[in-house]
Amino acid sequence: MSGGKRFGGGRPPTGTPSLAWSSVVIVASLLAGASIVHNIYKPDMTIPPVESTSGGSGKES
Repeated sequence: MSGGKRFGGGRPPTGTPSLAWSSVVIVASLLAGASIVHNIYKPDMTIPPVESTSGGSGKES
């Protein structure tokens, strides 16, 4: 019995995907998920009207 291969042959490991490719997949999936959610629940992005300021004292009574 050879000392190098203990549990039989098999294919050598092919390696893991690069960090850059993994990052691209993660960002794409997050953007796709946000797009789906915003198509279902449409957020109200209107800016409310600004109330008139009273004198600039900083306190409202």
